[in-house]
Amino acid sequence: MVKNKRYLVVDAGNTRIKVAVYNNDKLAEIHLFSSDELTQLKSFLIDNRFHEAILSSVRSQKETKWMLQLMQGAKLFKTLSKFPIGLNYDTPETLGADRLANAIAAFSQAKGNALVVDIGTCIKFDFVSEDGVYQGGSISPGIQMRYKAMNQFTAGLPLANNLEQPKLIGKSTVECMHTGVMLGVEAEISAFIQDYQAKYDGLTIFITGGDAQYFDFASKNNIFVDENLTLTGLFITIQAHVH
Repeated sequence: MVKNKRYLVVDAGNTRIKVAVYNNDKLAEIHLFSSDELTQLKSFLIDNRFHEAILSSVRSQKETKWMLQLMQGAKLFKTLSKFPIGLNYDTPETLGADRLANAIAAFSQAKGNALVVDIGTCIKFDFVSEDGVYQGGSISPGIQMRYKAMNQFTAGLPLANNLEQPKLIGKSTVECMHTGVMLGVEAEISAFIQDYQAKYDGLTIFITGGDAQYFDFASKNNIFVDENLTLTGLFITIQAHVH
């Protein structure tokens, strides 16, 4: 029996790749690699050896295969035969690996009705019922996608990307776009959360994703911000397959 077991967990998202190292049950280190740093990622994966490894990827098949080859003996998350939660989803083959991993992590911590709000490239809601079954959720455009859409689908609106706290009433076109995007996203998320809370008792809510930092949801009851939720879900899954 190996006393000090090292796990490698890789979450390859649309904009960046997160790599976590776990020593036994403890998160030891996290490394972030942008799409321009694949050479550095390759060096890290080659130079480090692990007892167990898992990869979750929403990137192209070519890049996913490339990473999997570098992680010798690693398991590809979406191809596993079993997961720590059940699935009640009409098209499980289309379910994003990050959404499923988030749901696994949320339910493992909530032990009851759990809702994940992932604020990233898209804004994703994922709900797990108290019986440990993933039920689905919603997907809408993220912050940058909204800014880009206004620029690309109109003739007169510029490309804006302000992420600071907006005014309620914008005094210029750019300010109005900023208010519409940032307060619109916040209002959308808050309304969805209220609807879920009204329908499901004892709901625990988890906020994650790269753009979660621009909103203050952590001050509300039963809402927990966890930027490493996806990594946690992947780690729970690889542990369940090992033991």
